[in-house]
Amino acid sequence: MTAPSVPREVLVAFTHAEVEAIAQEHGIDLLHIKGAALDAELRRPMSEESGGLRTSVDADILVRPTHLALLDRALRAHGWTRLYDFADGSTFEHAATWVTEGLSSLDVHRHFPGIEIDRERAFDLLWANRKDSPVAGVRCSVPDLADQRLIVIIHAARGRSRRDDEDRARAWTTVTEEERDAIEARADELGARVALRAGTGRIETVRGARTYPLWKQLVDSDGSRLSLWWSRVSSAPTLPAAIRTGVRMVLPNTRRMETALGRPPTKGEVARAYGRQARYGARVLRQTVSRRRGR
Repeated sequence: MTAPSVPREVLVAFTHAEVEAIAQEHGIDLLHIKGAALDAELRRPMSEESGGLRTSVDADILVRPTHLALLDRALRAHGWTRLYDFADGSTFEHAATWVTEGLSSLDVHRHFPGIEIDRERAFDLLWANRKDSPVAGVRCSVPDLADQRLIVIIHAARGRSRRDDEDRARAWTTVTEEERDAIEARADELGARVALRAGTGRIETVRGARTYPLWKQLVDSDGSRLSLWWSRVSSAPTLPAAIRTGVRMVLPNTRRMETALGRPPTKGEVARAYGRQARYGARVLRQTVSRRRGR
């Protein structure tokens, strides 16, 4: 007899509970974000077409930056394997993906894209306002509701799906003016004003901000990979950071290629991928260096 499959949302909830138990055992500060850890207000159906409560395919946590190495060792000790490192994910390099047998995947965030102040300071601010929320019967530390709304909005700013639109509606469109003021205040404290304005249709109100080109491109893309890459490089805080981002655009992500292929890529496949990337990345890098030297 075939064993019944466990619903994905149950596995995600169990993953949150497992990681919380590991964190408590090892004295690690972390916050459960998004998905199953969200307040019920942010998971409610927006329409009949939406189906039931908002679900997630994986578990997401934000760890105190200075506790990242502790968490790495603790996860490995409990049988977890890092599938993707931070550099293997988005250009923000904000999350690493971990897996273990019998649970959903886990995204470990060392910072959250859109929050621009010092990472440790940002975690302190979120941690100070945390609350407890039960997930799979385990009390997990989560951001308070205003912070959850902010995180949902700036995450949705990077997407254009119906799900992203519904997340924005739950977190911003349908809340009261007082609740919006609270979100705005937290965005100012966390250095997330540009991302918040992008996520709420007001990106032009922060024109001139360093990260405006990036968030403008994310919410109003012309579909060009080159334009998106240029916005990410030009929004980097320093020239070395810009060059590093540009170089990453050129180098193929061999770990993700291996996952997609189901085997290590051949030298020829890597070379062809390098060639495709180089046509875009080299041009972006030259433009960035030239532009920044001219400032």
